[in-house]
Amino acid sequence: MKRREFLKYAGAFAGGGMAVLVVGNKIPWVMKGPGSASAAVVQSLNFHISDIMKEMGTHNAENDARCYFWTYRSVVPDYPPECPGPVIMVTKGDTVDISVTNDLDEPHAFYIPGMVDSGPILPTQTWTASFIANKSGAHLYYDNLNEPVNRMMGLHGALIVRPDAPALGHNFTPYDNPTAHVQDIFDSFGTEVYPGLKWEEGDPLTNCPPFRQNLWLLHQASPRLFAEVGSLPAGALYDPVEFMDKFLKGPFKVNNSSISNDPSYGPQYFTINGQSGFFSHFSPWVTPMSRVGEPVVVHILNAGLWTHSMHMHANHFYITSINGEPNPNPIWVDVYTVHAMDAIDYTVPFMRIPDVPNLRGIGRPDTPLLSEKGLPAYPCVEEFEVYLPGSGEEIAQDINGSSIDLKQRQSPLCYPVHDHSEPSQTSQGGNYNTGMIAGMYIVGDRNMPGSMDFPMDEDFALAFENIRGHQSTDQAAPPIGGQHAVP
Repeated sequence: MKRREFLKYAGAFAGGGMAVLVVGNKIPWVMKGPGSASAAVVQSLNFHISDIMKEMGTHNAENDARCYFWTYRSVVPDYPPECPGPVIMVTKGDTVDISVTNDLDEPHAFYIPGMVDSGPILPTQTWTASFIANKSGAHLYYDNLNEPVNRMMGLHGALIVRPDAPALGHNFTPYDNPTAHVQDIFDSFGTEVYPGLKWEEGDPLTNCPPFRQNLWLLHQASPRLFAEVGSLPAGALYDPVEFMDKFLKGPFKVNNSSISNDPSYGPQYFTINGQSGFFSHFSPWVTPMSRVGEPVVVHILNAGLWTHSMHMHANHFYITSINGEPNPNPIWVDVYTVHAMDAIDYTVPFMRIPDVPNLRGIGRPDTPLLSEKGLPAYPCVEEFEVYLPGSGEEIAQDINGSSIDLKQRQSPLCYPVHDHSEPSQTSQGGNYNTGMIAGMYIVGDRNMPGSMDFPMDEDFALAFENIRGHQSTDQAAPPIGGQHAVP
């Protein structure tokens, strides 16, 4: 790898990850939604294809957890290189001007099925073109040369196209031609079926953005195999059959860490939007944080070679789109299989958690039953005052030697999202819970008087501010025990 210019992007995880490029001025709501701190409005795209040595989520002074990648990097605006590439957001029908320069020493490409195909871009050459965002939904852009090597090495990203208008007399959906059942689901948001807000409806008074959506761009990385690809002589191509055989069929090794003398060729890092573990849990583009009554769409794109089954606690969800086509039978499930190169949409109603005892017991906004202490089972006022660990039970020290109480309030209601393909929950062959994980956080209830916001301690309130896109002087939620001025 000495022939390449390495760029060490320190803090790739701690910084929150993905850049967002909003093309044009038709969707200003993006600048107030999840991930807005890393978003920029542009009139064209200017990418360079380059490489990076990235510090992964488990990297520290005593544990070498780095991996070599190729990447699409935005140079206007000038963002640090990252894998995956920037999220591109645009409105259907818009024309997108793009320029891609190849800074590596083998041919590469930029490809979106059905929209644009650069063909081979030779080393040092620049390709320029325009394409029309002709289909709403979430799309993978990637390098389709030497398939799947170039894509797996990191040359991929997400394009999200929003419809320019809803169907006449109906609510917005994320799709151009929703099936009848998908349209019915979105029409039910903001009604007695799913009381609260429509998907496209925001509420500035309670800091709720419209068109709430999250992205899960799935990927797997092998430090040993990716290093071999990067070490080839200039212009040489890695055999894709050999690449897939090593990546998918490499023998199991007990000591599979990247710091071992002979690691496996199999993947050691499993990421969502380039993040994993704690850092994906708190990434604004990964974990949905909303109130009951604020539905969210999760776009899942699997850029890797593994199959994943993303399981969500707290709510079931509707499968509203499969590989770019609205689903004629949007089943209601809590886990769904996402194969390599699949594009799947989860539409999450953000209803009351179904195991809260009430008159009907299925998560509906009914009168709650009473606990043994005579308190309502919902909102969970008894649990809100529980700390795990408790006060004084776990004490740590910060970098200055000051004591930190690690007590954690059980509010808001935080639930995990994890892959049922269990090896993906790890990093470096171990370190459980440092892999492909996310969450679903219920931070309040629009339908429960006096419960617009559940209690938040300072640490969580800061994360919520970042996710809802507020300035540091804004108040993401009222003081603990307080309420917003609106019901």
